[in-house]
Amino acid sequence: GVWVTLDNLHPLRHWGETFAGREILLRLDTGQGRGHHEHVKTGGLHSKFGIPLFELDEARELVRACGADVVGLHAHNGSGILQPDNWEEVARTLAELATGFPRARFIDIGGGLGIPERPGQEPLDMAAFDASLLAVRGQFRHLEIWLEPGRYVVAQAGVLVATVTQVKGKGEVAYVGVSTGMNSLIRPALYGAYHEIINLTRYGEPATRLVNIVGPICETGDRLGSDRWLPEAAEGDVLLVANAGAYGHVMSSRYNLREPAVEVII
Repeated sequence: GVWVTLDNLHPLRHWGETFAGREILLRLDTGQGRGHHEHVKTGGLHSKFGIPLFELDEARELVRACGADVVGLHAHNGSGILQPDNWEEVARTLAELATGFPRARFIDIGGGLGIPERPGQEPLDMAAFDASLLAVRGQFRHLEIWLEPGRYVVAQAGVLVATVTQVKGKGEVAYVGVSTGMNSLIRPALYGAYHEIINLTRYGEPATRLVNIVGPICETGDRLGSDRWLPEAAEGDVLLVANAGAYGHVMSSRYNLREPAVEVII
């Protein structure tokens, strides 16, 4: 009762009988990757995802040979994208390529909708986003347009809360140690993601100290935030790390045998 999306030609070349008489999707690499870090850009030659467009002729031949039907095309450029025209470009590319697959009836334009992460950052213009996709629908009425909102739905709905365990200085560099780290929220260490950090205990007090917020894991990369202006912290203060509702708890682990933060849903 589900569709399988193939992101390369290996299954069709080597396991063609698996797809005989089946409806499938193909994930294409449109040649452009976007996102807030190289690790989350999922298009282009240096990304492992998707069938490159120069292999489409072979893909059509393999699909015909194994007796499958391509009913949809899929592409996903990356994560944390704030340019509203991104999905229109993907949609138009897939809609035009769908003409080569006569049974195609929908296109999946992926996700990666970004959220504002830094203070003052403009959010994704959803009105412009909506208008751009309506324009595509008006031109390609025979195709359904699918979207994968993903992280956009829940990222801002969750936070990581940690207690200050110690404060340390090394010359002009100051560190605020907290009770958890990259084992609970790996995004900053993995790809330099920015999460706003607030001292709840001293909320409203002036930010007077430039600090690095670090965890207890035995790696220099165990940072939740670097070069942040915060009020003077003390042992026992409670810090809040924002936008941890997606790719936070689900990517947590017992790395170095440290138990990750407990998930509490309100």
